[in-house]
Amino acid sequence: MQPSKSVEGILEEIISDEFGSEQSIKSISIVSKTGLMIAGKSASDVRAETFSAMSAIMFSAAETTRKDIIKEDMEKVMVIFSNSVVIISELSANLLVVAVASREMDEDKLMDHLNSIVDRSKAELTWLK
Repeated sequence: MQPSKSVEGILEEIISDEFGSEQSIKSISIVSKTGLMIAGKSASDVRAETFSAMSAIMFSAAETTRKDIIKEDMEKVMVIFSNSVVIISELSANLLVVAVASREMDEDKLMDHLNSIVDRSKAELTWLK
């Protein structure tokens, strides 16, 4: 009998499989909507907790804007810097997937990878649905 994997281990494996050799990716992380780092790697090795908390805050602010003002479905939160882009997308009711990538990376390709992480996570961790 194989030992069971932790949720963190499963998510780490999914991230590694999806982005293992992609040079344009600076970091991929799974964070809770309350701001806790669950899996992956933070864009900041020094301030992983701050990075995950700020990602959750940005998503929450966008979600509040969506509910109160825009009243449309939200696909993602995207922050564009001169050389980098941050994309925050919903993984489940309680989790987010956060990507930090080079601006050179094709946005559609990055979103395809993020959607694959979401789909595979929901398939392997059925309680995420």
